[in-house]
Amino acid sequence: MTKEFGRAAAGLVTKAERDQRIAARPKPRAELHLTPNGWEANEVRRQIDQESERRIRHIDERLKTARDNFKNNHNRALSRGRAKQDFDRGR
Repeated sequence: MTKEFGRAAAGLVTKAERDQRIAARPKPRAELHLTPNGWEANEVRRQIDQESERRIRHIDERLKTARDNFKNNHNRALSRGRAKQDFDRGR
């Protein structure tokens, strides 16, 4: 849980969820519809949009951390393999 995402969330974050949330972002459109208007409806929509944006930022942060950890661990594994090869060659 990060400070940015203020509440506990499901442990798994995926790129698919991120893409789905980005695709679900509201798009401005001019059409007639029967949704309630007024400050309460606007406030509810704004809160939902803010929560979704926070979740997207949280997912981006988690995926970046996972990618960085993967790269670091991969580089360490390669270095360990090279060191072992060098040691074995010296025998």
